[in-house]
Amino acid sequence: MANSNSEAKVLVSHVIRTFIDAGGKLKYKPVVDESGKITWLVIGVRADGSELQVYIARSGEPKRFQSANAVLSYHMEMYPDCEEVCIPVLRTDRGKDNENSEEDG
Repeated sequence: MANSNSEAKVLVSHVIRTFIDAGGKLKYKPVVDESGKITWLVIGVRADGSELQVYIARSGEPKRFQSANAVLSYHMEMYPDCEEVCIPVLRTDRGKDNENSEEDG
């Protein structure tokens, strides 16, 4: 029998609804995939603030979305009464180049 004090380090996708019903929240972490495209990983956040990587039950792969629209659709499915969702973005080097350019002024 598992120790009652042991805590999972990951969250499996088929228990997301139960996790949310128990007070957990979801957030989305932008990452750059192997091809250089931004994708969003799904992260479960416990009430104490600790985070759990969400994995797809069938494949064991991290749950990720290829577009902001997919993140929005998933979030609305999980939280049908929500009125907003934060979809974080990654800063690009282009923004830094423009800020540091002496040609602008």
